[in-house]
Amino acid sequence: MITSSHAYTTAEVAQASGFSVRQLDYWAEQKLLVPSIQQSHGPGTHRLYAVEDLIQLQFIRQLKHYGWSLQKIRTAIDALRDVMNDPNPLKHAMLVHNKKTIIALYKTKEGERVLFDALSAGRQQVLGIVLEMLMQEAMQSIEQMSDGERLLYQNSKK
Repeated sequence: MITSSHAYTTAEVAQASGFSVRQLDYWAEQKLLVPSIQQSHGPGTHRLYAVEDLIQLQFIRQLKHYGWSLQKIRTAIDALRDVMNDPNPLKHAMLVHNKKTIIALYKTKEGERVLFDALSAGRQQVLGIVLEMLMQEAMQSIEQMSDGERLLYQNSKK
């Protein structure tokens, strides 16, 4: 994960992202993208964004570039927020999109890696994989092979 201790103002984020200050303020109020460092607490206070927030904005920009409406982006983010039980799901999920849907890959608290269709009406999990368990099984299989079997397998690949 990319981290930085630098805080960016709404004006700096607007300039870097290409979104207007008004859009960013509206999105923060609507909880679409909430600044990580500091939220506004009334007149005279400023929102402060982290580098991770800029990355999330770039993903939103990319979705908009490919024709996704803000309504569908919001629907996907809200679904992820609910399913992941995370107020800021774009920080903890890898998102992939095609013309019809947005798929999220995230890790549950139990360690399971899940593929989730963020736009399905039933908010369905596409595939759950306990990656750590699969890795452990693969390592056990390799350890159970004798040295001769490993050498024979390696030579067959040449």
